[in-house]
Amino acid sequence: MYSRGRNSEVSLVKKLWENGYAALRMPASGRGQLFPHPDIVAGNGKNYFGIEVKIRADERCYFKDEEIIKLKEFCKIFGATPYFAVRFVRRWRFFEVNDLEKTPTGYRASFEKGKEFSRIIGEENDR
Repeated sequence: MYSRGRNSEVSLVKKLWENGYAALRMPASGRGQLFPHPDIVAGNGKNYFGIEVKIRADERCYFKDEEIIKLKEFCKIFGATPYFAVRFVRRWRFFEVNDLEKTPTGYRASFEKGKEFSRIIGEENDR
């Protein structure tokens, strides 16, 4: 599972670079780090993103409250927009915190409520 997640992050970093964004993958973002940080940071001089990445085979993805809090905290200090990027069966969808549905134990992202890659950065193909 780790390699699938890493490969998805690397793929998204590549897509960002191909679309005019400098992007870096920040390994081990969720593994007991002293300070919160997202899986990917990206920017083009005008827009800056902190991106937490997940991959799912079905059409829903869940986030813990702690994941939301940490991403928002990092992005507030860094001056970036927080996004949750979910790769649903090879199709990316992007979610701002307001796009997520609150559940009793955290938040849920649904494929149909996500934004396509092109709506976030202007690229035509969201695969």
